[in-house]
Amino acid sequence: MERSLIGVFGGTFDPPHLGHIHLIKALIRRYHFSKFYLIPTSQNPLKPSGPRISSTERLRLVQTAVQEFGSGVEVLDWEISQSGPSYTIDTVKRLSQFTREPLAFVMGNDLFSEISQWKSAHELLQIMDVIVVIRDPENVNKPQQLLHKLGIMDSHFTQKNHLAHSQNQRWIDFCEIDALPISSTAIRAELADMWKKNKLDVPPQGIQRSVWLLIKENQLYAVN
Repeated sequence: MERSLIGVFGGTFDPPHLGHIHLIKALIRRYHFSKFYLIPTSQNPLKPSGPRISSTERLRLVQTAVQEFGSGVEVLDWEISQSGPSYTIDTVKRLSQFTREPLAFVMGNDLFSEISQWKSAHELLQIMDVIVVIRDPENVNKPQQLLHKLGIMDSHFTQKNHLAHSQNQRWIDFCEIDALPISSTAIRAELADMWKKNKLDVPPQGIQRSVWLLIKENQLYAVN
């Protein structure tokens, strides 16, 4: 992508880990974003359970995790500061109010397969482009069928991994990145076990030292 572009990456980041950092670096190298926003969610409406730690704590962890990027990567607290579920359509509309540059929302192919369940999904795809990170190439639903469910009937591939739609005004890019085998779920389980056994000398694999020190200082993810 040669034109100016703003990246938007949402998630619970519970906790943020090196897999997230690896993904952000790879995306910035590929798309040359003028700005990249991380938006921690308050509560994913499609998930029954909420994050393991408080919104304030997660916000501090994410801010610490991305310090190495400087001003090019910014954490927005818009969703995490509100109560109740977070809806991408509201965030994207708010972002659109103060930037003229196109927005590209980053999501995994697992989330993209659920996009028809998102609030105002058709409207959402009219005001933002999408970068789908393919984590499992064998489990990617046919994207044009998903768009048909939303009433978008004119989608077509202009390149192998580039799908244009809505009179060629919007696009979806399917991006294959070698993801690191790290998950927040596994890290939370390891942290709980470390607290239980009081073995805190060696940080768990998969998180930055700065994030680990903050977790340790505030006794986060300890089993009560």
